[in-house]
Amino acid sequence: MVQTTVVLGLLAGILMLINAKTTGQQWKGVQVGLKQMLQTVPLLVAAFILGGMIEVLVPAEFVEQWLSAQAGLRGILLGTLGGMILAMGPYAAFPIVGSILAAGGGLGTLVALLTSWGISALNKAPFEIGFMGARFFAYKFVFSIPFCVAAGLLAHFLEVAVL
Repeated sequence: MVQTTVVLGLLAGILMLINAKTTGQQWKGVQVGLKQMLQTVPLLVAAFILGGMIEVLVPAEFVEQWLSAQAGLRGILLGTLGGMILAMGPYAAFPIVGSILAAGGGLGTLVALLTSWGISALNKAPFEIGFMGARFFAYKFVFSIPFCVAAGLLAHFLEVAVL
């Protein structure tokens, strides 16, 4: 986490220097960034609290039986289904997934969940149907499920064999 913060800080500093030499509006960029931060902080706080509550409330037996590496295909299928119904943005989804990981969730389950959340989430259905049609949505949805399961299986086998 520290490494990521340092890299992002360096990139921000470099972009400020470039902006100072080209447009001279580096402080306007800082103001816009701070405004976005102030709008996002309450959401992040709520998301991290939600993630912490899930980590505390979900029994360890449930995670071990249904979501861990020992759950195998069952966990991967549950992760795929969970990703489809996880109707929230990354600010809320990643703390939840991180909580499942901290509670003992398996790599295959989490990869299937995140893959499904990214490409098969049902909360995007109205937009996809509205802009691209029901046929497109149906094909994309049906063909993405095996991909999510395959990604989870690959991650599961890597976790079991390598890690």
